[in-house]
Amino acid sequence: MKKFLSPVISAFLVIVAVLGLLLNTAQAEELPPVSCPTEDFDIVKLLPHETRCDVYYRCDRGVPILMPCAPGLYFNAVLEVCDVPEKSGCTPKE
Repeated sequence: MKKFLSPVISAFLVIVAVLGLLLNTAQAEELPPVSCPTEDFDIVKLLPHETRCDVYYRCDRGVPILMPCAPGLYFNAVLEVCDVPEKSGCTPKE
């Protein structure tokens, strides 16, 4: 029985490792086209979305994370807050 379990466990571990690599590669390809600072991780940096006004990116340790504004608000890149559309300075792009 021990001889059978060892190959099964080994095969399972190989499958888990391959799936982990595939998921990691897929996530890397989905990174948004914005650049977060790679230093000063204690400083929160918010960046505008490239086409939408109702979302923005929050930099977390150099990685951009998509965040929504509250309904009806647009991201104001100057103030780094969600604001009323007419004060946000943002125009949605298509």
